[in-house]
Amino acid sequence: MALKYYHTTNTGKGFITHDDNESAHIAGHPGEVWTTENTTWAARVSATEKTFAEAQALVSASLDGQFFTEGPNSGSAKTYSLPEA
Repeated sequence: MALKYYHTTNTGKGFITHDDNESAHIAGHPGEVWTTENTTWAARVSATEKTFAEAQALVSASLDGQFFTEGPNSGSAKTYSLPEA
């Protein structure tokens, strides 16, 4: 199965269970974007499937205007690239 992109809000405890993650790794990204091959989890949490471009736009919009405040990148705009399927 290929990696898929989803958008949904983390509802807290039980949002991702051990069994969910054992079935297929679920990774969270900025903008409430999630990547996984676990379609059963996505259906359970009512996640909306997105294309790579749609998911990347959500991630980028969530970071728009945010800057690193410390470290070697201080003053630089934050960027984030989703893994490609």
